[in-house]
Amino acid sequence: MPKHTLQIATLGPDTDSVLVGIRTLPVHKLYLIHLESDKQIAQKLTADLSSVLKVEVETHAVPNNDVLTHVLEGVAGILRKEKENYQDVIFNVSSGEKLLGCAALSAAFVNGLKAVAIVNGEPLLLPVLKFSYDRLVSQTKLDILNALQKKGGEVESLEELRELTGYGKPLLSYHIQGAEDSQGLVDLGLVEVILTLGR
Repeated sequence: MPKHTLQIATLGPDTDSVLVGIRTLPVHKLYLIHLESDKQIAQKLTADLSSVLKVEVETHAVPNNDVLTHVLEGVAGILRKEKENYQDVIFNVSSGEKLLGCAALSAAFVNGLKAVAIVNGEPLLLPVLKFSYDRLVSQTKLDILNALQKKGGEVESLEELRELTGYGKPLLSYHIQGAEDSQGLVDLGLVEVILTLGR
């Protein structure tokens, strides 16, 4: 039977918010997400918590550049690894730099996690977005975005994208431009199309 609660927390120089989250919210395992520049803080807190708490503590370092992407990827990896082991996930987004907190809140929204902020020493539950990103951005659209990312963010033509993805041009056009019944990647603001003659 799965343990009850996995807690993920952002971590910066001020560790009080993390400690309040541990004291006031359920936790059976804790992940600390921190910037690489805060590695020593994470190591010290992990050692302190491991000697006091009877829960496992792991750290996840995020490069100081492109924080949003790395936090989204890191949280997705944690959830893939731990999803089956816990019934509930709480994300404490209160500690660390503002950009780290914003990235963490975005990751909570994308994954439908309960996010909390520590306000005046008390946890405040933030709203969970009720729409599903996986319905908005289908697997085909994700495949297109991944192919674009692998090519440095752009391709010269629909033909090149067809070769990269294995999808036919009509299907690619449908998912990029959209239709009456479906928003395309252009409508979602995720890609830009520049039309040139013969392309």
